[in-house]
Amino acid sequence: MNTLSALFLRKVRGVRVVNIAGAGCLALMVLTVYWSKAAAGSESARIADTTRQIAVEAQKVRLLQAERAYLTQPERLRRLSEAYLGMAPVKPAREAAPDALIQLTTAPAHPAAPAPTGQVQ
Repeated sequence: MNTLSALFLRKVRGVRVVNIAGAGCLALMVLTVYWSKAAAGSESARIADTTRQIAVEAQKVRLLQAERAYLTQPERLRRLSEAYLGMAPVKPAREAAPDALIQLTTAPAHPAAPAPTGQVQ
């Protein structure tokens, strides 16, 4: 116990060694807390940035969904197909009954054309 009490009573330039050690521990704790708060602040900034990016991406998704809804409107597609492709709804005279489908597959698509002669000039 004598060496322990001697350590507490020992002085360096008029300051006890225990006080120097305590001041060192206090400085270490202050630096650790400061470093932890700085790291938490930077993490908070990263979280805020990620949240902002998520909001921007969600807005882009909503915009793309609205654009898709506009582009796939049946009336718009009908007008475009008539204007650019010359397509129109099928006339009732061109429709076939399900029973007639077999006959349509076996019938020739075009009237009989004259057979080629086989000689090339």
